[in-house]
Amino acid sequence: MPRVDVTLKGEFDNSYDILVEDGAMDSLIPDLCSQKFGRTPVVICDENTRELFGLKLADKLALENIDPLLLTVPAGEKSKSLDVFASLLEAMLEAGINRQDVVVALGGGVVGDLSGYVAGSYMRGINFVQVPTTLLSQVDSSVGGKVAVNISGGKNYCGMFYQPKRVYSDISALDSLPEQEILSGLGEVVKYGFIADRKFAEYLLDNADKILSLDREVMSAVVARCCEIKANVVSRDEKEGGLRRILNYGHTVGHAIETFSGYKLSHGECVGHGMRVVARACNRAGMLSDSDLELHQDVMDRLSLATGCLNIRPADIMELMKRDKKVKDGAVVMVALDKLGHAVIRDDFPLELIEAELHERY
Repeated sequence: MPRVDVTLKGEFDNSYDILVEDGAMDSLIPDLCSQKFGRTPVVICDENTRELFGLKLADKLALENIDPLLLTVPAGEKSKSLDVFASLLEAMLEAGINRQDVVVALGGGVVGDLSGYVAGSYMRGINFVQVPTTLLSQVDSSVGGKVAVNISGGKNYCGMFYQPKRVYSDISALDSLPEQEILSGLGEVVKYGFIADRKFAEYLLDNADKILSLDREVMSAVVARCCEIKANVVSRDEKEGGLRRILNYGHTVGHAIETFSGYKLSHGECVGHGMRVVARACNRAGMLSDSDLELHQDVMDRLSLATGCLNIRPADIMELMKRDKKVKDGAVVMVALDKLGHAVIRDDFPLELIEAELHERY
C-alpha cells in the first residue's frame, strides 16, 4: 500500500501517514477495533456518504462489538456552518464522548473540514482521522490540518490548524462520484504540477484518458504524488507562515468567484478558473513564458477543466479578492508562476492584469 509520510516535528510531533490504495478503507476497521486512535469512534458523514459508506462501516464495527456514534449532516457547503458545528458538539456531549474517543471524518472536503474543527474544539481537542471519499479531499483538504467552517462574510474564516492521526485515501471511493466532482478534484490535482513539478504536469497530460476513466493504478499514482508534494510543503511550513502559501495558486481569484456564486460553483471549478486567469496574467507580466503557458492551458483543456464562461462581474471579483484572508497590510498576496513547476509569492503583483484577464475572459 502506498504510504506518504507527513513529517511535522515542531513544538509537538504532529506527524502522521497517508494510506493511498484501492481498498484503503479496509485498513480503518482493524485500526478502530484495536483502539489505535481512541475508544468510541464518532463517525461524521453527510447524507450521501452515510448511505454509501457510513452504514456499512457501522455494521462492520458492530460485528467487532464496537458501537460507533454515527452523526450525519446535510450534504453540501452549507453544512460548514457554526450552527451545524454546534449541533455536532452537543450531540457528542449528550452521547458521553470524551477525550479518549476519536472522530472519523467520512466524506469529502466539507465533512473533513467540519469534523476536524469539531475534533479540535471538543474538550479542547480529541483525536481524529480522515477518510476522504472525493478526489478533491484526497489530494488536498484531508492533508495539512487546515480545518474550518464558513461565516456569512467568507469561506473558512473560523477554524484552526489541527492535524489528523492518519488519512485513509481509498481510490475505489472515487467510483461513487459524479463527473462534476471528479473535475472539481482535478482542479486541485493539476495545481500541484503547476506549482512544484513540471514532470507531473506532463504526466497528467500524457495520461489524461486514463485519469478521466479513473484507472485505479494511475489514480493511485496521481493521488499519492499530490499528497507527496503537499506533505513536503506542509512539513516545511505547517501553519502557513511562508512557503505553504504556494498551495493557494489560483485560490485568491477562485475563492472570490466561489463566494460571488454563493457557493453554487464547486471549489475545484472556481480554482481552475482562477489558475487560468493568473497564468495568463503572469504571461502578460513577462513572468511565464509562452511555451509554459501553452502547456498549462493544454493540461487544463485535456482534462476539461474550467473550459466554459462564467456569469460574473469582474469588478465584484476584484473587490472580493481584497477581503481575502491572506491580504497583508492592505496588499492582495498572489501566488504566481515564474515558470511551470515553480511558484512565487507576490504582494506586488499588478492586479490590473488580473482585472484585464477577467474582463477578457468573462
